[in-house]
Amino acid sequence: MQVLIADDHSIVRSGLTHLVGELDEQATVVAATSFSQLNAILDASMLEGGIAFDLIVMDLRMPGLGGLDEVEALVKRVAPVPVAVFSMIESPDEMRAVLSRGVRAFIPKSTDDVLVVNILRLVMAGGSYVPPVLGMPGAPPAVGGVPARGSAPSVFDGLTRRQLEVLDLLAQGLSNQEIGERLGLNLSTVKTHVTGVLKALGVGSRTQAVLLVKESGRDRLV
Repeated sequence: MQVLIADDHSIVRSGLTHLVGELDEQATVVAATSFSQLNAILDASMLEGGIAFDLIVMDLRMPGLGGLDEVEALVKRVAPVPVAVFSMIESPDEMRAVLSRGVRAFIPKSTDDVLVVNILRLVMAGGSYVPPVLGMPGAPPAVGGVPARGSAPSVFDGLTRRQLEVLDLLAQGLSNQEIGERLGLNLSTVKTHVTGVLKALGVGSRTQAVLLVKESGRDRLV
């Protein structure tokens, strides 16, 4: 997997590079510090036979980027390669404006790193991510931060119904013993389900799994 990261702050590029490594240990990351450098890298890639990247993650506040028209042109140029925006922008209206240009995910820089990895995994699987703050009345409900439209993937799609039930109870703070009593399962079966939940979500602890539920903005998963 090859990922192109464009941001003018080295600490952000380093952080994203680390998270991409969590997504795929074999990933190759190419970094750009400006929009003009991003385009130059893409130009070179196309000369070599086409866009060589599987994912592009970019900031909106970097040198050389004049506006959202240029973002839209970039999205169309690299299609079907997904483009995700990683930005300090917190305004819902600005987020909507960015998403309307065809980017596959808007990720606020305040997002927890575990969730960022899962968002990138979701985008790579063909899904889209909309921040929970945009889940306004009348809009499709957010599932793992993803609008529930038809078959749009979410970070919870890989879980069975039983695993969703277990995760719901984990999010309520129940222990394995308490979950077993609630669902009528023995302790070893609960532990197996918990392990399956962590593996499916790509996280390393119960706390991280619960954080994904909290970030989704959902009261219940089932």
